[in-house]
Formats: sequence, structure tokens, C-alpha cells
Amino acid sequence: MEKNRRFRLRLIVPVFPNYNIYTFAANCTTALGPLYVAANANKLQNWDVEVIDENNCHGKFYPRTKNKIIDHEALQKERPADVVGFYGSISSTIPRLYELAKLYKSFGSVTISGGKHVENLPEEALNNNIDIVVFREGEITIKEVLSSIENKTSLEEILGIAFLKNNKIFKTGERALIENFDGFPYPDFSLLRYGKIKIYPLSRTRGCNSKCEFCAVRDKARCSTPARMMDEIKYLVETRGAKDFFEASDHFAANRTEAIEFCGLLAGYQKKYKKKLSLTVQTRITDAKYPELLEAMKNANIHTVCIGYESPIDEELLAMKKGYLSKELLEWTDIFHKYKFYIHGMFIFGYPKKPENPPAS
Repeated sequence: MEKNRRFRLRLIVPVFPNYNIYTFAANCTTALGPLYVAANANKLQNWDVEVIDENNCHGKFYPRTKNKIIDHEALQKERPADVVGFYGSISSTIPRLYELAKLYKSFGSVTISGGKHVENLPEEALNNNIDIVVFREGEITIKEVLSSIENKTSLEEILGIAFLKNNKIFKTGERALIENFDGFPYPDFSLLRYGKIKIYPLSRTRGCNSKCEFCAVRDKARCSTPARMMDEIKYLVETRGAKDFFEASDHFAANRTEAIEFCGLLAGYQKKYKKKLSLTVQTRITDAKYPELLEAMKNANIHTVCIGYESPIDEELLAMKKGYLSKELLEWTDIFHKYKFYIHGMFIFGYPKKPENPPAS
């Protein structure tokens, strides 16, 4: 190891390939996972860390190409990154991810990627200029990987990763899920270069206890404490003037009792300091069965709920293993409207129902 050598980690969120319904929001928010990873990596003594979200670059100070996307070649000349990590959860951005991985490999950087797409297709990633695939949560893994790169030690003892060894995939042992989040730093928005945040992403719950057939989220739901999440909101309000929040958990009310407790804390904070905060959450349509939850959400000024309806067709709902039919969807939607929530519905069109008698091979 070179004495007094400093290293740089750059985490990149690849740009969407086309304009879509989320383009506007992506221009004023960012993916939360890279910020969690960055905040933990930034605790390492010899590493400088930055996050670049290609969907959210503003101002005159960032180098850009003719099509106004950030110019990574110029960026690398200005601030060389030893390691470049890529957010690999959204499949539509994967071609751009691999394009950038190839570019950074040509610069001599080590490339890492995590997220649901690359987790499920690690061989694809490793054959497209990704050196290391990270499975599941990355807060602990990233620190171990960077320390290994810094000290030039073997990666084989690090849990939860895969890499090529002798042209074959070498996958290490599985890393346990994080159960207690209170000891980890808040996501660090100050590490986001060139971005402007209007809508601050939060996440109190990881994983989901539902077992929808199509979903890549299979880990059990685990929650940070309501007090921890409230402290994070206070911190963002007091240090960054935050007013608008998006709670990005797959199921806001996975732990209904704690969700109600959190809403009570949030309502009390707004009342005490005469602040009106705006929250959007992702939740399940079945939460309409719990009026005490809906009342608490309304009192906390949660105004919009994002709900995965998936389909109005009973045959598709059965194939998806959603656990309800279209009649119930209508009844529960009416209840959400009764509480005057705005509903952002999410659907899957043309769900591939599996044939009952598949043809013989």
C-alpha cells in the first residue's frame, strides 16, 4: 500500500434510456441505495466518496456531452476514481450501466455493481465489464471490498459477492440480512455531486413479507425504529430545509403497529413546530382494511399512496398470487378515496399467465 495514498469511490446511477413517467421526479430526487452505501464507505479513513446520478445533474459546473449527459471521460481526468460502483436495480438502465462499466474499465478502474437486476443475472454483469457483483445490502460489504482493494488482499473471504476466477464465477457465502439499522449513518445527501434534491427519499422498511409471484423482493421485512426515522426527518428538515419526502419502502406498513407509531411522531412534530411536511409512501391496497392506520397516515400529512394494483383481471391476479380479486380492489380503493388520499396506481400489462398444460419438450 502506498503511504498517504488516498482513494476515490464514485457511485453512479445510470440515466433512463427514454423519457418516462418518472423522469420529472428523477430530476429532483435520487435513488436511496447508493446514498446508504456512500455514507458507509465514506467512514473509511483513506477513501473519498461521491455519488453521480445521471438523471439529476444541474448547474454549470459538471462536464457534459453534446446530448447534455455528464461526460465521464472528462470527469475521470478531473477526479480519477479508483473504484466505480453502479446502481443496477432498474433493468431499463442496464445497457447504459454496461456501457459505462466498459468505459471505466478502459480507464483502469475497478467496477462494482449491486441491485436486483445484477443480483439475478450476475453472470451477465460479470461478462459485461463488472468486476464484482454485490448481493443484497451493501453497507457492510462495500467497506470490506474497498479495504481489500486498498490493501491488495483476497476478496474470497468477503461474504455476499461474486467475481470471475479462472474465467468462472466465484460466489462467496451469503451475507446475513441487516436486522438493526440504528447503528448505521443516515444516507448522506452531501455526497451527491451536481444534483438538486427537492423530494427526499426515505426508507424505514426493507424487504416485503408478501410473496407476489413476479416480484424480485424476497427478503423478509425488517424495520428501523419509528424514533430513528423521525430523527432522520428532523435532521433533513433542520440541515437541508427538506419539506417533501418519498418513503421508498416496498410496504410502508409492513409493521403496522410501528407505522402507526411513526405517523404519530410525525404528526406531533409538525404540530409542535408548525411545519407542514409532505409525504408520499408505497403501501399495499390491503391496508384499506385498517382504519386506525389510514387515520394515522392522514394525520401525519401523508397525501399520496403508491399502490401496486398490477391488474384488474382476476385470472392475472391469481397467477400473480396477490391474494385478492378485482372486486376487492374496487372496495379498498373506495376506502382510500374516503380518506382523501391521492392514489398513484402501478400496473403490469399483459401479465404472462403460465399455461396449465405446457407443451412437451
